[in-house]
Amino acid sequence: MVDAGWQYFVALPDDEGAAAAIGRLPTDGVRILLRHRSGRPCVAGRLAEGRALVAERGDTRLAVIGHCSATPDELAAAAARVDEVTDLDRLGLAWAGSYHLVASVRSRLRVQGTASGLRRIFHGRLGALTVAADRADVLAAVLDAALDPALLALRTLDALPHPLGDLPPWREVSAVPPGSYLTLPADGRRPRITRWWQAPEPVRSLAEGGRLLRRALDDAVRVRADGGEPVSADLSGGMDSTSVALLAARYRPSLTTFTMENDDQADEDVEWARQAAAGLPDLNHIVYSNRELPPFFGGLMGLDGVPDEPSIALLSGPRLRAIRQRAVAHGSRLHLDGLGGDQLLRGHPAYQHDLLRHRPLLAAQRLRVLTQLRRSSLGVEARGLLDGRSYRRWFADRAHGRVRRAPNPLSDWGHFPRLPGWLTPDARDLVARTLREAAATVEPLAPTRGRHNDLLAIHDAGRLVRQCHQLTETQDFSHTSPFLDDQVIEACLAVRPEERVTPWEFKPLIKAAMADVMPPGVLTRRNKGDGTTLVAEGFEEHRRELAELWDGSRLAALGLIDPGPLRELFDRSYTDSLHQGAMQSALSCELWARATAPRPAAATHP
Repeated sequence: MVDAGWQYFVALPDDEGAAAAIGRLPTDGVRILLRHRSGRPCVAGRLAEGRALVAERGDTRLAVIGHCSATPDELAAAAARVDEVTDLDRLGLAWAGSYHLVASVRSRLRVQGTASGLRRIFHGRLGALTVAADRADVLAAVLDAALDPALLALRTLDALPHPLGDLPPWREVSAVPPGSYLTLPADGRRPRITRWWQAPEPVRSLAEGGRLLRRALDDAVRVRADGGEPVSADLSGGMDSTSVALLAARYRPSLTTFTMENDDQADEDVEWARQAAAGLPDLNHIVYSNRELPPFFGGLMGLDGVPDEPSIALLSGPRLRAIRQRAVAHGSRLHLDGLGGDQLLRGHPAYQHDLLRHRPLLAAQRLRVLTQLRRSSLGVEARGLLDGRSYRRWFADRAHGRVRRAPNPLSDWGHFPRLPGWLTPDARDLVARTLREAAATVEPLAPTRGRHNDLLAIHDAGRLVRQCHQLTETQDFSHTSPFLDDQVIEACLAVRPEERVTPWEFKPLIKAAMADVMPPGVLTRRNKGDGTTLVAEGFEEHRRELAELWDGSRLAALGLIDPGPLRELFDRSYTDSLHQGAMQSALSCELWARATAPRPAAATHP
């Protein structure tokens, strides 16, 4: 049995053999949440109270799982209007919040998550039947799935291009892409994946987009805060968490907010947070020292309750749980944060590549500013902007080693990983073969580089934030991130990119959305603390015990890494170039593999 955190569910086809999957779930707290009209289980799992709403009308059964603004009457009315699974396309954005949508319509099953990937769906075959789940590790346990060495080796790299980041590390487990849904007939065979969400056309002005974002973000916060559940919120001093906290305080005037004070002299977060809190006299604003949390890289040995996939979120696990403990001590059951805001509001500089093709004079003007800000060469940046290769060609050139010049992150299709020196020869061959095979069929998330990179950043954020949430959720507590709600994403992506992403102003869209409630000083802020000093201190304090981790490495036992080069990294003082990226991915993957103790499948040479 898998230790799957606290919340999860499986969705089952309307076949008598599907119920066998329920017997493979952890038994503690499992219940049937929804049944097909036949009476057979449709959705089963373990969810906190109030996290699922169901409705039954005729041949249709509907369930929304998560935070959703729909009332029981609204869900019942929606169920009454559904005759085919395709009728549910309009419901993904019908209500505010972040939720899974599961439906049984005339014994046909439909299961979907969110456009951001914050709520995922995985599927695989149990005998002849296809079973779905919202956690990859739950499904792997149900299917008795073995790890895929190639996909596990990929997770030790610093970043993965689309679609490799979506691939779970088990051989029999597949993922439904964000913005798509899974359908199954009653016999549980022939699964079908269909896209239900497309990014909106970016045609709205900044002013109009600000109004849309304000309404969407306010609705997203209200879904969480306007109820009986005790809530708290981050108030970091940055624009994103401050926006969420100020909106939440409208529904909860005595809202408890938390600001972490950093003793780094260059970090001004706490002063900005106090300025934001000053206008809310009923706010319970708690400032605490960063030193009250576990240090970075501390408390990682023996970490349990890990996410369902390898993730660098694991490295923040002890700190996230200390934050949870603080919130719970003040009576909170739901903690709001501003995660995901950076990816939506800052945008990606590859939009200059798009801009060059329809507003070349503006693109040229911005190019000069960007090269100065980035301290890069005008010629290098211009060459990247003129590159017209397709995504498949770009991917294939890198997968086959046909790159003569250094990549250009300003205008590339994305980041392509380098293979670190600690991969074994077999693992390098597995990874290289996987990259080459993927290159033959890859498609971008959008036709242009800017929009593709925006969507990729949103998906990466959805995945990482989801795994952070998994590290802290219990029966009585969970984190939530309103910026990753689909309606909020829609509002942001509908704005013309040249207005949403500009080198002359920091996050202009959230300023337009929150101008009437955000303190003027916060609106003009252009810097943010990054915590690099604290990361370096934590690494120095714990690097020796983490170096010993590689002496009994599980990844080495699987034939994927040579522990020597990794052990040597922990003998060196912290630097961003050496100890971010792939090193942290490899450490996270090692910790995850130890905690899950999955059935190994040794690496084999292709």
